[in-house]
Amino acid sequence: MTLLRFKTVIAAATALTAVLPLNPALAIEGGASHYLPGAYNDFGMNLQVPPGFYFRDDLTYYWAQFPDGTTLGRFGAVHLDQDLWLNNFKLAWASDFEVLGARYGAALILPVVFDFNLSGSIQFGPHQVSGRNNNGGIGDIAVAPLSLTWKWGDVHVNLSQFVFLPTGDYAAEKVVNLGLNRWSFETLAGLTWLDADRGHEISFNIGFISNTRNAATDYQSGDELHIDYTVAQYLSEAFGVGVTGYYYTQLSDDKSPLLDRLDQARRFLNLPGVDGYRGEAAGIGPAILYSPEIGGKRVSFIGKWIHEYDVNNRFKGELGMLSVALDF
Repeated sequence: MTLLRFKTVIAAATALTAVLPLNPALAIEGGASHYLPGAYNDFGMNLQVPPGFYFRDDLTYYWAQFPDGTTLGRFGAVHLDQDLWLNNFKLAWASDFEVLGARYGAALILPVVFDFNLSGSIQFGPHQVSGRNNNGGIGDIAVAPLSLTWKWGDVHVNLSQFVFLPTGDYAAEKVVNLGLNRWSFETLAGLTWLDADRGHEISFNIGFISNTRNAATDYQSGDELHIDYTVAQYLSEAFGVGVTGYYYTQLSDDKSPLLDRLDQARRFLNLPGVDGYRGEAAGIGPAILYSPEIGGKRVSFIGKWIHEYDVNNRFKGELGMLSVALDF
């Protein structure tokens, strides 16, 4: 299938989901956000650590489809789904000096997309038009120039500021892009309570993301809020199990000339308006930690699986993540 024909399939599928009353189109431009479920919820995710450099590698597989597709009665249907293999390399630095009683640190995250595959189809009676496209390479780099961590007994509190840079490959005419062609600014606040004697842990993060306008498409994605949590039990110094999850919601409407045109089309058909395309989703699943000593240093291996539910205006799917973390 030619690229032009496939772009027609995806564009038509997205437009149909916008116009039809059953399911609106994807919120946040193209359903793509700098927020990645699973990347913010972990064992000891807000602990104040000793000064030094820390490395972490997260391998993520995410399979999802537009919830339930969109049907046109017995005459047609629209379907979209995606497969993503992503690896995040994270380098963090914890300093030995304090700011306002907190330990200062910084971080850099380099995302490498091994494969991002998007497919779509439109079926009218016995006739079907379908297509598939994929891409891979460097995504949008994130930096955290400010990270402050306080510690009071068993309670650890972190406040961080992240900046997502539009470094990933992007072109408005492409079906699958590695970057979002916009800057995102995220303020993240988190708390971890860890009872070292009994091995109990409760951790959560709250993040607020503000997005700039995509100049190539004149699309302004709305502000985003996410809450990520982990409840864990350590069975030994080297082994722990837990439940992890998230809640995501969009706080403000998406805005663009395209949405205005779709809103007019829906109202012309006596259908509800576009209503801002606000996205919402939640997910939950198990997590496991194994931290043996290797060469005199403790190395952590983490596995997570998150099942998404209560999804509106976003892709819905399953996420698996395997991670390794160490200090040097």
